[in-house]
Amino acid sequence: MPLAAGVRIGWTDLPGPVRGWVESTLGAQVRTAANQVGGFSPGIAARLATADGSRAFLKAVGAELNPDSVGLHRRELAAMSALPAMPHAPTLIAGYDSSDWVGLLMEDVPGRKPTLPWIRAELGQVLDTVTHVSAQLTPCPWPGAPQTADRLAEAFVHWRALAAEPPADLDPYWLTQLDELATLEEDAAAAGRGESMIHLDIRADNVLLTEGDRAVLVDWAWASRGAPWLDVVILLLNVAQYGPHSAAELDQIVASHPLSRGIDPWLITLVVLGMTGLLEARGRAEPPPGLPTIRAWQRHAALGAGRWLRHRLAGRTG
Repeated sequence: MPLAAGVRIGWTDLPGPVRGWVESTLGAQVRTAANQVGGFSPGIAARLATADGSRAFLKAVGAELNPDSVGLHRRELAAMSALPAMPHAPTLIAGYDSSDWVGLLMEDVPGRKPTLPWIRAELGQVLDTVTHVSAQLTPCPWPGAPQTADRLAEAFVHWRALAAEPPADLDPYWLTQLDELATLEEDAAAAGRGESMIHLDIRADNVLLTEGDRAVLVDWAWASRGAPWLDVVILLLNVAQYGPHSAAELDQIVASHPLSRGIDPWLITLVVLGMTGLLEARGRAEPPPGLPTIRAWQRHAALGAGRWLRHRLAGRTG
């Protein structure tokens, strides 16, 4: 099972000004910094412990490691700054932005990532959290939030690119459907319209499970103003990747979840379609700096998304 994992730097690899900002903000010297595994970034992601016993979580990256990661950290800083205090997201302590380096210092949430393949009880815990988060973030509390539909319009273009230049190794089934998929994709981005602040990137490595059956959503770089049921679908695409649920079971979950049960099923199919095209295309690209495993992860994710999409198209769900 390919996992998302950048080649992360450690505490001592950070520039002096970044380390100085962290220790000045925390008011004590950092004694230990335990890097965490996973995530699409080559920057540091570490649990910090200081000389006075306080703890915090640090994310930071520089342009020399990966310029795209700097932009994502900057977007996450803006999103975290807009989040209200709530039990299902870490509290932002402070942010750092020197143009070359961006960092976020947050509360250190004790917890673990969900088990893969997904355990049904843990999936239920995260699905319940998505419902609670939606209630807290509707209406959207972030006045400057980007529009989800705009984000999807940029992302949902890949079936058209694949149709223009079909890869030789593309699944024969998709080859026979490329023209239709490219046409359907044109309408997929509109499904994102809504008035909630949504996460838009819920997957196992962006979730922490804590004691007391609480789930905490981390990595808010893709947060935007849109339809909250999209978070249910994005999460289920991660379940489609790792299992154990079948495509029919995923349909049952999305049809019964409080945020998605009243949604036109064809809109859900269009989002699954758009995400499948994105993963199929991105998985064939060269890996970006510091992220050697991302393309294998995307190819693996494309297989799971594709199985769910084929099931929905076969029954024209919608």
